[in-house]
Parts: sequence; structure tokens; C-alpha cells
Amino acid sequence: MPDRRVHRGPHPQDVDLFAASALPQLQEATRDLCWLLSRGYANVSAGKLVGDRYHLTVRQRTAVGRCACSDADLAVRGARQVGRASLREQSLWVDGYNVLTTVEAALSGGVLLAARDGALRDMASMHGSYRKVSETRTALELIARTLAQFSVAR
Repeated sequence: MPDRRVHRGPHPQDVDLFAASALPQLQEATRDLCWLLSRGYANVSAGKLVGDRYHLTVRQRTAVGRCACSDADLAVRGARQVGRASLREQSLWVDGYNVLTTVEAALSGGVLLAARDGALRDMASMHGSYRKVSETRTALELIARTLAQFSVAR
């Protein structure tokens, strides 16, 4: 069946699944998952253990998994980060679809996740099936404007 979405906004249950009252439990689950991953537990089994422990829905488990990482992964990702000043007159390589879908989700009121590694992630779950939505043009304009403010060469 073709994808007929016109927005990358919230899932109908997101208001309840990610309400302010749910956040402490989701944050604790994320901390537990990070702890297990840092001790070498496999992502799938650790995610199931944590999800079962906190009685998380499939969507909440996905969110916790996107926010968590091991201490080692956190260090590697931190070492690769560059500051805004370092971008001046440089080439910047990005995962364009991930950046685009995250901005589209933000513009359409979708859930955004502040991950342990400092990345901002969305819940779009596209997996190679990208389709333009109503927010695509605006998202591209915002991304281009931001890169120009950073003085990125290309």
C-alpha cells in the first residue's frame, strides 16, 4: 500500500506515550539501557529487558533505543563532534535524509528525542521509503539558511 502521509507529525498515541508524566520513566529506562549497553549486553536483548521492566509500548521502546548508547559509543561520537566555528569555509558531509526528516518532524509537531550523545532524533521510522511531505520545502530552506549562517563552503 502506498505511503500517503502528508506530514511527519506525531503518531495519534504520542500525546499519551510521551506526556510529561511519562518522561521520568522513559529517562530512567534510557539510563538503564545505557548501563546495560556499556557492560556489553546486546542491544536487542537489553532493549527487551528494559522495555519489559518498565512496561513500555513498542513506540516507547523505539524512543528509548534511539536515545541510548554505551559509554564507549558516547566517547566515539563525542570525539567526532565539531564546533560551529570549525565549519567555517569547510565542506560538511551530512546524512541528508536524516537531517531533513528530523526538521520535517519538528515542523509538523512530531516527537523529537534529545539523545544521550547530544543528537536530536525523530520517530519517523522511514527505513529507505522517503516521501516528500507538506513541510519538505520549508525544511530544506531552513537547513540551507542554517548552513549559510555557519558559513559552510559546500
